[in-house]
Amino acid sequence: MQFDGQRALEMVRRLTVEVGCRFAGTDNERRAAEILRDEIAAHGYADAKLDPFPIDLYEVADERLEVEGLGEVPCEGLLGSEDAPDGVSGPLVYVEGGEECHLGEHCRGAILLVNAELGRKIEAIRRWQPAGVVVLETTPHLNPRRHNIGHEARRRFGTLPAVRVRHDVAERLLGFRGRSARLSLRSTYRESQAYNVMAELPGTTHPDEIVVVCGHMDSTYDGPGTLDNAAGTAVVWELARVFRQLGSRRTLRFIAFSGEEQGLRGSIHYAKRLRKEDREAKKDKNFVATGGKTELDRHRLVVNIDVQGALIASNGAWITGPKDLGAAVRLLAAESGPFFTVHEACYSSDNAPLSDAGVPAVSFGRGGPNNFYGHTDGDVFELCSAEGLEISGRFIQEYIRRYIASPAMLPFPREIPDEHAQHVKNYFKERFMLRLDEGVED
Repeated sequence: MQFDGQRALEMVRRLTVEVGCRFAGTDNERRAAEILRDEIAAHGYADAKLDPFPIDLYEVADERLEVEGLGEVPCEGLLGSEDAPDGVSGPLVYVEGGEECHLGEHCRGAILLVNAELGRKIEAIRRWQPAGVVVLETTPHLNPRRHNIGHEARRRFGTLPAVRVRHDVAERLLGFRGRSARLSLRSTYRESQAYNVMAELPGTTHPDEIVVVCGHMDSTYDGPGTLDNAAGTAVVWELARVFRQLGSRRTLRFIAFSGEEQGLRGSIHYAKRLRKEDREAKKDKNFVATGGKTELDRHRLVVNIDVQGALIASNGAWITGPKDLGAAVRLLAAESGPFFTVHEACYSSDNAPLSDAGVPAVSFGRGGPNNFYGHTDGDVFELCSAEGLEISGRFIQEYIRRYIASPAMLPFPREIPDEHAQHVKNYFKERFMLRLDEGVED
């Protein structure tokens, strides 16, 4: 039984062509989740289910940017921006990356031109009370990425009217600094529900040892999210089909997470639930004294698959855990190919929340020039290749078979070196302004 790239490509087609954009919390995301659930159930996973979780859903209804002497400028509203249906006006002021050294009284009441993501910079920017912000796309030839103003930054620091423009438009705007501009934005907000999709292959001899094999199935707001990450999800689902036939000594839990593009919402929800159950169980001294294991304790490893499918590409593996995880990748690659570059780093994906909870992870990615289109409407089905899917898929199949599904003992200890653990915590602190161990409530 071998991984079939054509089968995986058909799943990519269904997710990206039949469904299209799969922004978490939307009807399209729910439709994709149901397709995945039904597909994996058809391969014998009778327990396949949707795991719902709450999510904030922002949708932009209308945006407009007008500049004196230039007229209306094409733009995209940033999700989570402050509404300005009647418009805000002010002079255009360029503040480079929005660092504090570029801010001051000249920003008050202005429309700021910023050449970086806002993130936590929004705190310093808002302190000077600008009328609004225009984020300048720094990558030429791409439509603007309609990124979220992150949940945590918005809740902690507040927000303001913000749009994004293409790089070529940005260069034109710089020639109109000091001119009056008017920005209007109308968006909607509602509390919605997103869905992880889960199915499990029970282990034959070590069912209490759980290995999560996962990838995220959602996309950004505007694009079909083909390489990132319908392709990765298709690899996970094809591996589920293969191992249903091959079997595994330990339990393989296949998960298509959602909300990754909005800040790992689905995997954070999953990890928080495990941590909450773990804390509650360990309040019972008898449970601890008798060597009881919670479901979190039984999670031994995460195999995360994110960004796949390109043919002109190279392979990478990112390790958070014991060195043998990476050594096994190098050994298998040396024996049979393809070549892999191994990084000891926290991959920015759904592996991170479980690693923060103490579960080692290996993440597989396949990067190339077509990743240039990631998070845009250019990440289309035509970029994906059955051969590209098969190159990664067959390697990961053999990695799982040799080191996870077949051994009498799992060769990787459940441990994360202190340096890796600190890297994960810094990742959440710097990127999301979160400490996942501070609480377990969503």
